[in-house]
Amino acid sequence: MFSELNVQLNIDTSSLPKGSFFLINESDVDGSFLIHHFLSAYLKGGSTVCFLGLAQSYSHYSAVAHRLGLDLNAAKDSGQLHFIDGLNFSLELMHDGNEGTQQNPLLTTRIKDGNTKDLYCLVKEKLSSVTSDGGTLLLIDDLSLLASLGVKPQQIDQFVQYCLASLPSNTLVTLIHNDPRLDDEELSTLATHLRHRADTLLLVEGLSSGYCKDVHGQLTILHQTSGDTAGCRRQAKALHYKVLDKTVNLFPIGTSAAVL
Repeated sequence: MFSELNVQLNIDTSSLPKGSFFLINESDVDGSFLIHHFLSAYLKGGSTVCFLGLAQSYSHYSAVAHRLGLDLNAAKDSGQLHFIDGLNFSLELMHDGNEGTQQNPLLTTRIKDGNTKDLYCLVKEKLSSVTSDGGTLLLIDDLSLLASLGVKPQQIDQFVQYCLASLPSNTLVTLIHNDPRLDDEELSTLATHLRHRADTLLLVEGLSSGYCKDVHGQLTILHQTSGDTAGCRRQAKALHYKVLDKTVNLFPIGTSAAVL
């Protein structure tokens, strides 16, 4: 958990957000440090976490968590963490194709007009089986990988809608990769739809000036708030960041020693 990031997000670790939707939108840089931040913050805050890991193996997430002082194995054993191995389901689907096991919740994504119904049912089953005074976090890394499996963006969007509508008291944090340079119109449309629904949008981008060893990228935090006549508006805060082994340094744009 990165304390400085909590300050910038206006998150009180003694009273973590409930019923909120945080969208991490990475473009040309890796935004997974934010996934690890939310995982650590909610587990250390006493919340139950349902983690759908599509991008990496459980051992990877466990190794990173260990560096941050968190034992995922202990959290799993105690019932605080419910991990869904989406990467393994994906690999099985790519290896076996439409002949994958019936227990694979991604199998229905391969049928004509494929859908995410089985995946949603699995997530809902995990969430429905837990009770937590500290609230529950649904964490998904990374939604855009469903598109690489052939799931239509509208089906992914619908999956998110179902999670938000049927589980309103839970917090949702998900990452999506959307690089404008790739000119992927469908993925860009999906990202736009999700941005409109998110309570907080976290944009992770590379530096326009190119690579810098002391500044890894730019993080823009946009909170949705009620507007008077415009319906809703965004309050934006842009920062430069550097990811270290056990923390993240954040600083106002242009104030890093590397650019002074």
